[in-house]
Amino acid sequence: MDMEALSADDYESVHRASRGLAVRYGVVTLNAMMEAWEALVQEVEEGFDVEQVWEYDNLLRCRRWLAEAWPVFTDRIRAVRQAELDALDARFQLATVPLRGQAEDARWHSRRPLLIVGDTLLDLPGSWVL
Repeated sequence: MDMEALSADDYESVHRASRGLAVRYGVVTLNAMMEAWEALVQEVEEGFDVEQVWEYDNLLRCRRWLAEAWPVFTDRIRAVRQAELDALDARFQLATVPLRGQAEDARWHSRRPLLIVGDTLLDLPGSWVL
């Protein structure tokens, strides 16, 4: 990301989004949430541990934050980070399947990891069963 090209208004939009979402997500940064989304996508690609299945919705909070914060950012911030977000979303789409009852093109909040590792005899949520 070309930090020199960003203006005070660009930085303020990120701070405004962070402050506005702090009640639900705590004080976080755009970079931290992008990094968290990338880490989760990588974990899903490599095989999501079944022991974390009940935490999955909470792990998706980084992507929810990004969805809620995105409209608050300036056009410049969105332009600079959009390709990165799109690439992560595409990787996530390939490494997941829709929850039961969802359309094939369901967005991140309606998908589960394709590859689940660990003791798969543990109970999975009903929406995870195909």
